[in-house]
Amino acid sequence: MSSNLSSFSVEKVETSVPPNTELMVHDSIATSYSKHSMRNLDDEKQNVYESSSQIEEGSIHSTTETGGESISEWKKFYEVFICGVALISDGYCSNSIGTVITILKRLYPKETTGNKSLKDIGMIAYVGTVVGQLSFGWYSDFFGRKNGMITATLILIVSTALCTGAYGYHGSINGMISAMIAYRFFLGIGIGAEYPCGSVAASENSSQMKPGRRHGLFILVTNAAVDIGLALGAFVPYILVCIFSDRHLRAVWRMSIGLGSVIPILLLIVRLPMKENGVYLKSKIPYSKIPWPVVLRLYGVRFLVICIVWFTYDLSTFAFSLYSSTIVSGVLPSNASIAKSFGWNTLINSFPLPGTWFSCIFVDIIGPKWCLVSGLISQGVIGLFMSGFYNQLVHRIAGFCVIYGIFLTLGEFGPGSNIGLLASKTSPTAIRGIYYGLAAAIGKCGAIAGVYAFGGNQVRVYFFAASGIALFVAVLVFFFLPQVHQTCVEDEDERFIQACVDAGYGNPYVYEETYLVKS
Repeated sequence: MSSNLSSFSVEKVETSVPPNTELMVHDSIATSYSKHSMRNLDDEKQNVYESSSQIEEGSIHSTTETGGESISEWKKFYEVFICGVALISDGYCSNSIGTVITILKRLYPKETTGNKSLKDIGMIAYVGTVVGQLSFGWYSDFFGRKNGMITATLILIVSTALCTGAYGYHGSINGMISAMIAYRFFLGIGIGAEYPCGSVAASENSSQMKPGRRHGLFILVTNAAVDIGLALGAFVPYILVCIFSDRHLRAVWRMSIGLGSVIPILLLIVRLPMKENGVYLKSKIPYSKIPWPVVLRLYGVRFLVICIVWFTYDLSTFAFSLYSSTIVSGVLPSNASIAKSFGWNTLINSFPLPGTWFSCIFVDIIGPKWCLVSGLISQGVIGLFMSGFYNQLVHRIAGFCVIYGIFLTLGEFGPGSNIGLLASKTSPTAIRGIYYGLAAAIGKCGAIAGVYAFGGNQVRVYFFAASGIALFVAVLVFFFLPQVHQTCVEDEDERFIQACVDAGYGNPYVYEETYLVKS
């Protein structure tokens, strides 16, 4: 890529200039040089932005013809897909560990009875996820989205392998549990890193596709991936139990964890040759060049509302995952096999998938804000119904399963699918990584709080509380979050630039030693 900056020169003109005007001439030349340089820099940024959005094969192919446009769209879809789909690991690792804990309790009843460390196996991954989201938010803004994704994928592969082979000193079961706790902390860091790296990259790459499908595609490769991972996290152990039976549960739990490394390994292979996306390259600047007072004024309120929505959604969602045992116990007899228990668990964890698919369709029609509001209100109404008629429903387990499934589906249609989209598309590119990472970390803190706050047996009260929270949050979203359009990524960058200029800071994306010039 050629640079116009290096070829530009100011020719000295020999002319007679009065002494008192010499300074004015030099100032004029310097001003002209600066303006010309900035224009050339903008041109260079635009060239990089346009060229890096396509997969290079020696040259940039023309997409003016119909066939070329179709191929280009598929390439862009491929880039979005490999950026966001790693969140399958989040759903899979979060859900499969529940079945692993169930197996460990059956295999080692003496060592696990009253062992509080067993609960930490599942909880510690949430802590690691928060650490990964916080640290890699800055990392992806500073070092790049691709660099962050590669690092996250490597962490996932190594930590999953360590969890699979966890072993205690001299065969100690307590030592094995302690080792799993340590390994799953690092697994959580890898999962958390995917949010501000992979999801943000998917958001930016989706903005380069044709308008009309951008939001739905982002939900498909991120939130739908999490839900598919949740379903697989229940389905894979069920299949393994059917294959190995109850007599070989040691192989079942180790393989259930180990198969979680398959997707990260495949993603590492396809992510290594990919290129950094053009949106990031065009707008990457150091934090020291960002006017933070302008950021707080423009994005402080919407960031706070996004954090509240994400926190409350995870608060109820991860808590209600505890209630699957109530449904299973109502359907199955006490002497049911572990395979039947896992089979019903698979069904329950499939409930969120229809909500995500419907959101993929409607988000580009009515917009993320209205999907979010309608989902919250509908879920709140269904939750109030379940709370009011809980005593009748619990004795009709089939009807309870259906209504509970609708409750979970509406949750995914609204906040489950759209809160991550809004977090990734309501900020300028320069701070998108840290903005999204902080919001996701606060949401995951809600999951941790929900496990402890709703960890009892007052299911009816919990439905009532979750419904009230959903309706309250719907009001906040209606008044304080913007409607997000198809060109929102570009619009937010332009809005941020204009606000900086109006505040007297100038254009933060224009300065000499840019990332583009150095590269």
